[in-house]
Amino acid sequence: MSNPVNKINDSTDKEKLRGSIGNPKKGERFRCEKCGMEVQVTTDCACNKPETVHFQCCGKELHKV
Repeated sequence: MSNPVNKINDSTDKEKLRGSIGNPKKGERFRCEKCGMEVQVTTDCACNKPETVHFQCCGKELHKV
């Protein structure tokens, strides 16, 4: 029998992968389209799984500016 909790987590993980920003580099900026808040990266990301890197605000992914 399948576990409904696992199905929810699987679909949530897939959604997270779609919005990934990759490996942010020093100096890159990301902005919230709803409120205008910005984040500037001060150190390169050396994550082994760049598909898991996310910046969020107001419930949405930030966009590179």
